[in-house]
Amino acid sequence: MAKNTYHFQKRLIFIFLIFLPCVLNAETIKLPLYGKGAFVQFSDLKTVLPELGTNLKKLTRVGSIHTPQGQMNFRVGSSFYTLDGKIHKIPKPVLIRDEHVYIPLDMVEAIFINLIAYDIKYKFKEDELLLLVPKEPLPKRSVNVKAIVIDAGHGGKDPGTSDGAGNQEKHISLAVSKYLYLYLRKYYPEIRVQMTRKADQFIELEERSRDANRVLGDTRDVIFLSLHCNASLSDKATGFEVYYLSQSPSTELARETALIENKFIGKHKLKDVEHIQSQMLSSVTQRRSKKLAEYVAKEYEKGLSPSIPSRGVKKADFSVLRGSLMPAVLVEMGYLTNPQESKILRDKNFQKKIARSIIKGIHEYASFKD
Repeated sequence: MAKNTYHFQKRLIFIFLIFLPCVLNAETIKLPLYGKGAFVQFSDLKTVLPELGTNLKKLTRVGSIHTPQGQMNFRVGSSFYTLDGKIHKIPKPVLIRDEHVYIPLDMVEAIFINLIAYDIKYKFKEDELLLLVPKEPLPKRSVNVKAIVIDAGHGGKDPGTSDGAGNQEKHISLAVSKYLYLYLRKYYPEIRVQMTRKADQFIELEERSRDANRVLGDTRDVIFLSLHCNASLSDKATGFEVYYLSQSPSTELARETALIENKFIGKHKLKDVEHIQSQMLSSVTQRRSKKLAEYVAKEYEKGLSPSIPSRGVKKADFSVLRGSLMPAVLVEMGYLTNPQESKILRDKNFQKKIARSIIKGIHEYASFKD
């Protein structure tokens, strides 16, 4: 009992030390949410982040939000914005009421991740936005990868999804994870590689996050990859997706996918993981997770298309990603409920292709400058 108490206290100290520098050098700010918690008033946001500039042409109702890091363009009343030459659809449009501009939560999150150079910790609640903004911007750190945690989705009593012949997701995710592990050990012996499971065993989502965070305690520059297969009521659904963590899912389908993957959250949550999950999201960790997802998706498409087409990079609230304190992505490798893709996902040669493509994505991520 004493030994367990010691390890529990040690984990709490580790978590506290991770967040301590940010907490000591930051102030907590609360901003009200409007429209049933769906919008932030831009003028409120600008008081917290004065570097935000804006321009709105009243005649055309076209506007922009910009910082030295980049520019986001939008049209009042339209459910999209552009950033880095790409169009991003959002559930709710930018609105104007009584001369005030109201920004939907998806755009607010995009501002934190893409337009602010330093780290902001934040959390959307029912009627307010909580922010931890550093009093002095923290120095930039280079992107390095010194350790990789590979999470084979599901396992044991949790089979995940399956195809019409009864082939289960848990076996495919483990097979690809093993190839990924072997290739990484072969080509990058200097990188520490760890698997959350190496056999057909059930591990709760919180345990997987705890294992990843333990590696983070030893090696600061860690990334987390969780491998899964997708499912649909239609056997025609096809393609792969790469997800990063967000409180606001890209689509309703993304939200449903997260609900399915989160269904085996333990009844008795570990207290230290509960503490982690109660923390605000880190804009820098999210930015790096998004960049990791983009590179993995790019190389996956190169290696597997047209056999498995790309459905793009998406965001959703996956429990296994929320509990991990490092850049983390979840890869839905393809639809097991699609007969053609099921055959591909079960083919050892294609499993090796998937592993090699993910490694190429990791390599590109490690080369990018934050």
